[in-house]
Amino acid sequence: MKRSVLISLATLAAPIVQAAGLAHVRFVVVDPLTRKPVAGFVTVATSARQSLLATSLFHPGETPVLNPLSGEVQPASADLEATTITIPLGATVTLRQQDQVPTKEIVIRVTATRIAPNKAPVSTSSTTRNKEDIQKFVNTTQADTRQLTKGQAGVAEDSAGQQHVRGEHTSVSYVIDGVPLPDTLSGRQGAVVVPSTIETLEIITGGFAPEFGGQTAAVLNVTTLPNVRAARTDVTLQGGSYNTFNSDLTAVGPLGKRANYVINLGSTGTDSAEEPPQPDNQTAHNRGTSRSAFAKLRISPNSRDAYTITVSNNPADLQIANRTGLPASFAQAGQGYGLFGLRNADGTRPDVTPQNAGLLGAQTIPLPSQQAAGQDINQSEINEFAILNFQRHVSANDNAQLGLTLLHGGQEVDNRNPAVDLMNLPVDNSIEFNPTASRTIHHVQLSGAYNARRGSHRLKAGFLLDSQTGTESYKIEPASQLALDAIAAIAPGLAPPGSASADLDINGNPVYTATGPSPTLKVSRTGTYKAAYLQDTWIRGRLTANYGLRGDWYNQNQDLGQPDVSAFTLSPRLNFQYQLNKRTDLRWSYNKLFNTPPLAQGAILGAAVPPEIVDQYDVALSHKLAPGQSLTVAYYYKQIKDQVDVGLLIPGSQIGLYSAVSLEHGGVHGLEISYDLSSHNGWDAYLNYSRSAAKPNGKDNTGADTDEFNDHDQRHTVGVGIAYTWKSGASAALTYQYGSGLASSIVPPSEERTPRDQLDLHMTTGERLFRGQGGLALDVQNAFDSRKVINFQSAFSGTRFQQGRRILLSVFGKF
Repeated sequence: MKRSVLISLATLAAPIVQAAGLAHVRFVVVDPLTRKPVAGFVTVATSARQSLLATSLFHPGETPVLNPLSGEVQPASADLEATTITIPLGATVTLRQQDQVPTKEIVIRVTATRIAPNKAPVSTSSTTRNKEDIQKFVNTTQADTRQLTKGQAGVAEDSAGQQHVRGEHTSVSYVIDGVPLPDTLSGRQGAVVVPSTIETLEIITGGFAPEFGGQTAAVLNVTTLPNVRAARTDVTLQGGSYNTFNSDLTAVGPLGKRANYVINLGSTGTDSAEEPPQPDNQTAHNRGTSRSAFAKLRISPNSRDAYTITVSNNPADLQIANRTGLPASFAQAGQGYGLFGLRNADGTRPDVTPQNAGLLGAQTIPLPSQQAAGQDINQSEINEFAILNFQRHVSANDNAQLGLTLLHGGQEVDNRNPAVDLMNLPVDNSIEFNPTASRTIHHVQLSGAYNARRGSHRLKAGFLLDSQTGTESYKIEPASQLALDAIAAIAPGLAPPGSASADLDINGNPVYTATGPSPTLKVSRTGTYKAAYLQDTWIRGRLTANYGLRGDWYNQNQDLGQPDVSAFTLSPRLNFQYQLNKRTDLRWSYNKLFNTPPLAQGAILGAAVPPEIVDQYDVALSHKLAPGQSLTVAYYYKQIKDQVDVGLLIPGSQIGLYSAVSLEHGGVHGLEISYDLSSHNGWDAYLNYSRSAAKPNGKDNTGADTDEFNDHDQRHTVGVGIAYTWKSGASAALTYQYGSGLASSIVPPSEERTPRDQLDLHMTTGERLFRGQGGLALDVQNAFDSRKVINFQSAFSGTRFQQGRRILLSVFGKF
């Protein structure tokens, strides 16, 4: 038996529709002009899950019956009482479940499209977060991309914008509305994707379908803000601790009957931009600002085609934080004075012994800190891209997509440090180097895909052609004799002309005598990355299988004298999901993965960096404990050849320059346990626990032995989020992160890692405070003001401490 409740087109123009009886729903997609049923797709999203329904071949415009709360599609043979909801193409409607007690109000967003949005196959291991979920837990006005993955299973947070997913460094790729984004610069600080422009986000960490490649530690599959039928502008102003001021403006609306626009403008500024090199002085030369501009124009000239132009421009400026000295409790390790911070405030070095006391630099040399000595190093950068995306609904079962992407990344590092005389250098100096560097990359990428539905098979084929160019320029002047010895030993191409003696300094480097000025090293690189794939998602009873092949070709050449890089890999992908019962799913997969190295990445030391090849195995068991509650246990294992890592260009320094490093072999394995609760009497929550180990092996690309553990290895990681939403729209959330300590967090003479944790609070009044037009929000980051060590004298990250408590107040409104 069927019960039909029609929601008219006029009603759908409102942003929210009150509806009851949502246990079983059938949607009917209609043309917005003729109001006749048409073929298409309906996306139904709650904070817990997202479902994609295709209209029937036999009943025009109708979808199968869905339970939006559980995500279960009912069989066609079931005789169910279903609510019918009519929705026009291009419209988005918000439904609120109100047939329960008032405290249980479930928000359901429904969007009708002619062409299916890009979503990973169901066998993929992923977490989906929609706009409401992101805003509930994340301060999107801060425009910090790290917040998107913070606290998620398998993610270990590091300093300098680094989020390590499943033991990898930063091999994360972005897919924007179905179009893969080329890789950007290593060591960047600014945003690539602005969080406030995201409608839905899939965080994919395992079971990668063949369509995903390039960078596969994780794939962030982003759907940006959708089309709307009524114009709206949202504005947020935010300010607080450390002279922080952020702003965000988002405008969406129609342009006639066939076009829509999305515009987002934002800015951030703070005196505590990066994790500082000491726990007490958080603002010593640590100012950072960023701007962002995002625009999307979608034109649908007919019911079959859609053209989308997306542009994003994200410049940022950053002061490289100065050392001011560490407390006396660090005297056995070095209090942050002199080269690499190895000297104490009284001028002594804790590593001096009777055996090395006569070496250059072992003497007691009192020095001012970097801040007191006038160090002034600054970084500016730009990340920008433009995407032209064409989609065609070929037939009821077929659709095609073609995307052209232009990407530019630029980074400049300069200094206004005191001048140095290479012929008369002090033995040691807290100012390590006077760097001047420039990096730029350009990508021109063409990608395409064709989807075909044939019975129980979902076929997809695609390609990618990416032309890459990059230029780099480096001039790094040493500011002391110890720094001169270090750069001559580590990076001879950056050292001034001269000669090394047989004598060693306190750091074990030959004492070097300069006979001329520091050179400017210039590098030009060109490369191509090509890929093609064929995949099928086959549904047979309780089994869903996603399988296929992906071919990746990568070539890079440069004028530095390093050997060219040329590689090809044919990668099988096998991903399976079996429904053990109505509540329990078993997933397992094998993927061969091909990760491209960054282009203008500063790999001027040793051999050129080749692509990373990964054999990844995944198994996961998911169980629905109750409606809106799920528990997942997952295990993964990776065998890595030529693992790509990123560290400081001059190991141990803090001059804002990073370099790609290739490690001969790598191995990562981990266990993840995840619990999710959504929309249960107003509550949302997640709990993620990860236990992992990341160990390299062999040599790096300079010929040196690798360390026992990757610098970002962290054994135990916990992420917790709890949120409550009132009927008025007000909400309060807390997130908690715990890490047992990175391998780079050991402070000598201890051999133990430094654990750290952080509690954040996010509260908002909702829009009713200002009569439905706006409200207030409060964010407290690091509520307990924890200032533990993140990295200490690390070759990859230098010395970094947690940022102190930050309190931010926001006012937001719409018009």
